[in-house]
Amino acid sequence: MKSRPSKQIIPHLRVFVIAIIVTIAVGWFLTDFLGRVAEKEFKKDINQGANLTASFLHDYLYDVENAAKALSPSEAIVAALSSGSPADLDRANKTLDRFKSSLEMTVCYLLDRNGLAVASSNRNEANGFVGKSFASRPYFKGALTGRLTPYFALGKLTRERGYFAAAPVIDIGGKITGVVVIKKSVAPIEEAFREDTRAFLVSPEGIIFISSVQELLFRSLWPVAERRRSELLASGQFGSIRFEPLLAAEPRTGMYVSFGNEEHYVHRLPFGSDGWSLVFMEHPNIIANYRLFGILLTMVFGLLLLFFITALLHKDKSLAAAKGLLKAKDDWKRTFDTVPDLIAIIDSNYRIKSMNRAMAVRLGISQEEAVGRRCYELLHGSQEPPSSCPHQRMLDSGRTESGCHFEKSLNGDFSVTAAPILAEDGTVESSVHVMHDVSELKRMERSQKEYAQRLEFVLEGSNDATWELDMITGQCVLNSRFYEMMEFTPGDESSDFAFIMNAIHPDDVDDVQRSMQEHLEGKTGNYEASFRLTTKSGKLKNVMGRGKVVRYDEDGRPTRVAGVTTDVTKMKRLGDEVNRIHNLESIGLLSGGLAHDFNNVLNIIYGNITFVKMLAGDDPAIVEPLTDAEEACERARELGIRLQAISQGSAPAKESIVLSAVFESTAGTLLKDSKISHTIFAAGDILPVEADPRQIRQVVENLLTNAKEAMSDGGTVKVDIENLLDEDKKGLSIGSGHYVCIAIQDTGKGIPEENLLKIFDPYFSTKETYSQRGMGLGLSICHAILKRHGGHISVESELGIGTTVTLYLPASVN
Repeated sequence: MKSRPSKQIIPHLRVFVIAIIVTIAVGWFLTDFLGRVAEKEFKKDINQGANLTASFLHDYLYDVENAAKALSPSEAIVAALSSGSPADLDRANKTLDRFKSSLEMTVCYLLDRNGLAVASSNRNEANGFVGKSFASRPYFKGALTGRLTPYFALGKLTRERGYFAAAPVIDIGGKITGVVVIKKSVAPIEEAFREDTRAFLVSPEGIIFISSVQELLFRSLWPVAERRRSELLASGQFGSIRFEPLLAAEPRTGMYVSFGNEEHYVHRLPFGSDGWSLVFMEHPNIIANYRLFGILLTMVFGLLLLFFITALLHKDKSLAAAKGLLKAKDDWKRTFDTVPDLIAIIDSNYRIKSMNRAMAVRLGISQEEAVGRRCYELLHGSQEPPSSCPHQRMLDSGRTESGCHFEKSLNGDFSVTAAPILAEDGTVESSVHVMHDVSELKRMERSQKEYAQRLEFVLEGSNDATWELDMITGQCVLNSRFYEMMEFTPGDESSDFAFIMNAIHPDDVDDVQRSMQEHLEGKTGNYEASFRLTTKSGKLKNVMGRGKVVRYDEDGRPTRVAGVTTDVTKMKRLGDEVNRIHNLESIGLLSGGLAHDFNNVLNIIYGNITFVKMLAGDDPAIVEPLTDAEEACERARELGIRLQAISQGSAPAKESIVLSAVFESTAGTLLKDSKISHTIFAAGDILPVEADPRQIRQVVENLLTNAKEAMSDGGTVKVDIENLLDEDKKGLSIGSGHYVCIAIQDTGKGIPEENLLKIFDPYFSTKETYSQRGMGLGLSICHAILKRHGGHISVESELGIGTTVTLYLPASVN
């Protein structure tokens, strides 16, 4: 009697064992399926991010190669290498300067066939390249073979990382006479790399050149042979290299490697044609999470089976077991409904068999109402499936299909996956349709991109220097405009608060510190101060600083301040010039009236002296003092004439003049038999000018006389005549219309900065008035004549370098 229950239990145990095996198999399949889905999405995301980074890097560096190819056939570059004359080298330097500034390159330089730099855009800097040899650099050797040679390397002199592009310079005979090189810093593009956890640009040997982790720069990513190590160190391409490899072997796409004691997935893209590559490593957390979800579902099914078998084996406890089974089912249903993703089971006829609570809530219906309805009617409001439907593609392929779509009815972006559920005969019976809401990620991505674009446009349009100060560390983040305004390049100096404070003029430091302290203490809503900055070359710039606390700690203490610094030097100079013009006009009116009355009195004195001389006869004791008095009257008369010239004077008798001819004839007379040479260059398309030739000649004589007296030991006067472009009118107090610009540059001793604002004042002169016949009226007369012609005059000077006087005359264009 006791053996019968055992016989009844055995079939149940067999069923239990089979069910457990099936559950484990299904759980294994489900876990593997979810892992493969997660892995596919994971790899897809890495691939997309890697391609975006590679595209950004390619676009950023491709401009360097294009610039080198455009620069190498330049007439100025070819002429500089062919003739080597100072004039051609000067043109080449200006061409290099123009390319550097307009294309925002780090440096442009020209090498002869021996690798010696003969021209460079940084020739005036402390580490200028001119005269330095770059013959050992591979990009130089490659360009000499006639091909464009790109090269990643650490700067030989600047020790800054950059991307170099070298192009051969070919003369008219087809011979390679040298190499033009353009370098662009790679520091700005590291921001794109820092968006990834582990992203590197590595050389063919595995040396890290750009990294999302600053500490890993110039580390070996994989082992490097001993012989190759010596070659790399000798080349100087990467400076000091740490050869302890971060990985045990060279990685490939699809590999899982141990990095930082954690397993990472590797995605590697080739970059360029010389063996460089982009390496991305990411921790596959999402795959483990999805597999864990599959294991949990398997465990739930296992629990259901356990309850079922327990009910069979213990009939007396069947009711309790049934309740347990219902509870387990309810637990599974709650788990199904707890998942935040939108999940539905859809059959081969596109009808919904079931859906979780998240999808029902999102659609605004109950789970029961959704059953039996066609998915495309419910989700898309259409009468047929859309062409991008993953469920339809799954039915056609029999495999898991996925995609990313914007669902109008759900008002969001979703990552959609349709996985097949097979019938006993192997045909697709239905699918698990999983929709993961990525709307917030998409919105954040678009918002971040739009914000970055707006910020970039605003900063570029304002041309302001921006800064951020960390109050805890004292470190500053400065944009490129700040370094440009200070005449520094990033890396020249430590970007800390001391660097900024040391650049402020000592007389302005207290005001700046007081304004900042008042803002930090909450006494003012913003920090604002006007002060002077000393540039790298020693020049003073007038700036306006504005800022605001943007972050506080838990105790309310400011921890970060951000703001902008605006260069107002030109604005202040323009305001000073307007005030000077008004002062000159007032002085001119006063001088004209005084000169008129002065001449009337002088005529009486001069006539009486002449009459007394006639009465004195030949008596030398009387005649000689009277002669001295007559000469003094002549000088006084000349002074009166010049005073009248400063006032309104006579209207110009305008006629068409050739400016180059006026300068040539005047310079030929004034500079004859002197140690001063002169050159006059006039563009071929100079616009016609109508002016009073006598008055213009007087202006030229005054300016050339000043230049001659400033170069007592000899020198050079250079005159350039060209049309004034519209974009060059900014900051000039001239009207609309076309103008001709005349620049007179000498190599004299220069004018001290404190005298520049006074040189147009009447009677201001640094010469001995009588011994050098100076009255301090020459530039005042020039200013008055230019004003009567509707023109303008400006002066720039640097001690020990020389002075440049620029005239602006309106062109007579119909």
